[in-house]
Amino acid sequence: MTNHTATYYQTHYAQRSRITTAASPFRWLRYAWQDLTAAPLISAFLGTSFTILCVLAYLAASSLPQFSASFLVFVLMVSPFIAAAAYCVVRTREQEERPTLHACFAMTRNRSASIALFSLLCALVVAAWVRLTSVTFALYYGTLGTSAADVVRVWTAGDGASALLVFLLSASVVLALTLFALGAIALPLIADRNCNVVDAVRIGLRTLRENSTTMLVWMLLLVAVIGSALASDLILMPLVFPLLAYATWHSYRQLVAS
Repeated sequence: MTNHTATYYQTHYAQRSRITTAASPFRWLRYAWQDLTAAPLISAFLGTSFTILCVLAYLAASSLPQFSASFLVFVLMVSPFIAAAAYCVVRTREQEERPTLHACFAMTRNRSASIALFSLLCALVVAAWVRLTSVTFALYYGTLGTSAADVVRVWTAGDGASALLVFLLSASVVLALTLFALGAIALPLIADRNCNVVDAVRIGLRTLRENSTTMLVWMLLLVAVIGSALASDLILMPLVFPLLAYATWHSYRQLVAS
């Protein structure tokens, strides 16, 4: 980072913390791209690590589809630690220092207890979502569980194909909204200040409520960018993950007052 850019971050975040518009998420992505190009090796390592995690979970779920939810929970338990390491990259650059993997993982290790509790909270949300979705699926379609075989059976039956699609999309949207509400601000807050999980989530929810339009645009951007990575069979994920992690840090720095 140049001294000019670092000074810009440090002197203007506080003034801009409450001045957000629908265009703010695009600015966060622009800052994130600057961070990514300034630390390409660390970014590639973090992005590749997350991609490998996703690939392993997908392969395991394909072999044992009845445990798909467990593998999703595993991804949610590990990925916050990788994201926290990514936040450290930007945090270090803001301090006009050179980010290193050792420093990133050292900061993550110092906050491991809070990050682990946050990961557990996300895992519990997913577990509850899976159980409620399974019960709803059973009440409507007459079979317990939403395994691949159950979905295919209902889909090929013809009568409930459109209803099934609406059901799956609605359930996925509910999960995505919940996880976004929990982690959009809370996780970078934990990584920055080692804040306890309860306070981090409370501040995060309040921030989302006060900046609802901006965060709605940000969430839609996240869906679009992540969707492009998934559509590429995860080929773009090593680039997308650090980019979105850095942008998430910038969203936190602008939205949360110091």
